[in-house]
Amino acid sequence: MNATPRELFLGRLAGGSCEGRIPFCPRDLTLGLDAMGVRTDSVFGGEYDSRLSAACVLALQAEVGHDVTMGCISSYGLEVFGGEMKYPPDGIPYASGYPFDDIDRMDRYQPEQIVGDLVRGMRRSCEIVREKRPDLGLCINIPGPVTMAGFARRLETVMMDLLENPDIVEKLVSFCTDALIVQSEYMTDGIADALYMASASDNPDMMGDDDYRRHSLPAVSRISERMRSLGIPSVFHPHGVFSTDDRRGLFLESASVADGFQFAEGNEPGPIAEACGDSCAVLGGINGFSSLLLGPEERIRRDVGRFIDAMEGRRYIMTCSCSVNRGLPIGNLKVVADELRRRTA
Repeated sequence: MNATPRELFLGRLAGGSCEGRIPFCPRDLTLGLDAMGVRTDSVFGGEYDSRLSAACVLALQAEVGHDVTMGCISSYGLEVFGGEMKYPPDGIPYASGYPFDDIDRMDRYQPEQIVGDLVRGMRRSCEIVREKRPDLGLCINIPGPVTMAGFARRLETVMMDLLENPDIVEKLVSFCTDALIVQSEYMTDGIADALYMASASDNPDMMGDDDYRRHSLPAVSRISERMRSLGIPSVFHPHGVFSTDDRRGLFLESASVADGFQFAEGNEPGPIAEACGDSCAVLGGINGFSSLLLGPEERIRRDVGRFIDAMEGRRYIMTCSCSVNRGLPIGNLKVVADELRRRTA
């Protein structure tokens, strides 16, 4: 009997066989809006539209054929803490006001308040997707701790705090980690196969190795350990270069804090595969900012083959170098899925 996409995904993530088809898990945050020609503010305007969100997620999956979805059209909105978000009709949600620009404002809030209308709406979307397609893998997407701190206080301010006020960063990251644990528990309960920590600003190239070790890794470990206690595996996706010889030790530390590690653009797959061995699942793939966006098809197929070859015999789950959002050519994403099936069916 053939394994379902969900079984393939969990098998690789949880340490099962590396034989058979490689599952495809693009981190689809807003691209589903393009699959249905829906305005961004139709989902986010006023009350979050869970049914429309789920319809967009499923429409994209039907067109591309990937094995794992994120379950909802996503935003990292922090309105519950006094932040402001913009939802351009044909664009991607972005922060326009930072709730903890003044760090003293943080004392007015509790981490538990993160479960507001947006989070409840995104959970309901995930429930609908799970009900309609129980054969698919489903991940819950959250920001990494320092990444969320950047949304809450402005990334440039947090980077300056690392130099001048490290205690503020400690306090802020602790608050964000507590909030992310609350959100993760709420959103995964009874729905999700895994938790995905999208951590572009948890980045040693940006923070420096020492601050990355001090602030990012312990916080990520706290989240993944809590999830593991609930039976939910987690994936850590920091940005930065980890495939060079001088970063081997840092890579191994980073790969140890979760069940899966996704490398971003700028990394070579071969050294990642060699260093990681079978210690955790490895995710990563085609560069979303060059090959996947620009094509052409021959280049995409060649790049997919390069990752498949480099990861042979590993617990590998193909994804893209980062999230996929509206504006990306859906046809190019389908080429990835088609080539993956052709090469590994």
